[in-house]
Amino acid sequence: MDRRKALKNIGLGAGFLVATPTVLSILQSCTSEPEFNPVFLSKAEGHALRRIVDLIIPSDPEVPGAIDVGVHEFIDSFWNDVIPEETQAQVRMAFASLSETFKSTFDKELEAGKPEEFDQLLGNYLAVSKDEQEAYNRKFGEFSQAFQKDPSTKIDGDVACNALFTQLRGMTVWGWKNSEEIGENVLAYDPIPGQQKGCISVTEATGGKAYAI
Repeated sequence: MDRRKALKNIGLGAGFLVATPTVLSILQSCTSEPEFNPVFLSKAEGHALRRIVDLIIPSDPEVPGAIDVGVHEFIDSFWNDVIPEETQAQVRMAFASLSETFKSTFDKELEAGKPEEFDQLLGNYLAVSKDEQEAYNRKFGEFSQAFQKDPSTKIDGDVACNALFTQLRGMTVWGWKNSEEIGENVLAYDPIPGQQKGCISVTEATGGKAYAI
């Protein structure tokens, strides 16, 4: 199967995925090995990705976090195997902007970044007002249209970082919820549902858990 044809229109700023068999197969093939060797990103970018994903959904004593179920590997593989080349170029452009922003903010290279530093950038670009986010979205839309006409078009660094972090947040949550470990052992899992019961509380139905599927 040509994985690039599975999802053609997912842009850099998208915060969702479609649960196609191809995407799910990539997700279920991921592991939580301590050594992360990215296939799409550089080693330094993979370092950043892993720490950002861990910050978005960290682990705790009761529930595995995003890196525990291999979400960082899934995102890297998804970018490598599924998205079209023009979107790959946008992702690479966004990581270049992230690297430049990280360097100017902390006076160090991306691969030397600490969790608290990536957390600061997450707050800078995601904890924004509604008007600020709308402005980011508008500027990203303008860039996307220009990029389709001229692939040499450059994106504003702040717009790129906001779009990248927004997508990473959405992909991390999606990948974590749809992993086998979380779907079957943390969320309510009932692959063959029985009778329908209306007007009952979530606590009564699933013990307060959201359904995996």
